[in-house]
Amino acid sequence: MTRLRIGAYVSTAVWNALSKEDRHRLAAAAAAEMNAAFVASHRTAAALHGVPLLGAGDGLVHTRVTEAAGSRTEHGYRKHAVADLALHVVSADGIARTTLERTIVDLALSESFEGAVIAADWALRNGATKGSLRAALDELAPKKGRTRAEAVIAFAAAASGSVGESYSRVVIERSGFPRPLLQAAFSDSRGLIGYVDFWWPDFRLIGEFDGMEKYSKKEFIGQKVPAEVVTDEKVREDRLRASASRPGVSRWIWPALLAHGALERQLRAAGLPSFRRRAGVFG
Repeated sequence: MTRLRIGAYVSTAVWNALSKEDRHRLAAAAAAEMNAAFVASHRTAAALHGVPLLGAGDGLVHTRVTEAAGSRTEHGYRKHAVADLALHVVSADGIARTTLERTIVDLALSESFEGAVIAADWALRNGATKGSLRAALDELAPKKGRTRAEAVIAFAAAASGSVGESYSRVVIERSGFPRPLLQAAFSDSRGLIGYVDFWWPDFRLIGEFDGMEKYSKKEFIGQKVPAEVVTDEKVREDRLRASASRPGVSRWIWPALLAHGALERQLRAAGLPSFRRRAGVFG
């Protein structure tokens, strides 16, 4: 057995088979079982909502406590002091957690800019609006970090279709490149070719982030084998290059995205002009 909390255990075989997200959710369920007043917040609330999180995580269960108790880390918990324990709380599957909007605001105040944008992009694709996020921020009225949280909300885009695309957008912005159009449609005489991740019409350049999931996971490839998916992708790119605007296509994967300066150099080499690097809230 693997101990989740004092008095809460799970079969080690089950634990080892779980994803990091499911482990986090199970740890939250154990915490809720042991404490009726438990309210998940920050990264733990995000895991319960299904919000993608950047990085391996801190291994802690995040929860709310009163201002009198004070923010602190102890016994596997990260406790966040809040003025109103009941503000922005919902419950599902027997576990109380902050609302999706409040969770995104909390992440915007505590995570890296990339991590916060990834979460905010996902939220906009799953029921939140910029208006509802701003309303939650206004109600929270944080003393620190408001400018940064506002920048996360302003930069977030529902059209950003994956974690890698969201991360790419931040790198592109930080590098000083023009902002691309997202999910632009391309067609030829045969009909719709598809939607591209990034499109710079003034420079006739398409940018595509290639997550390996689309070549391997069942929900992306269906009944096809990976070799068929690769072939289909090659045909799609050939059609894109031959379409009316005759665009160039620049593709990248996670290693190129994470290596410092790699994507910037790649896009420069593809002919995209870069202005002065943007700092400030973008890091």
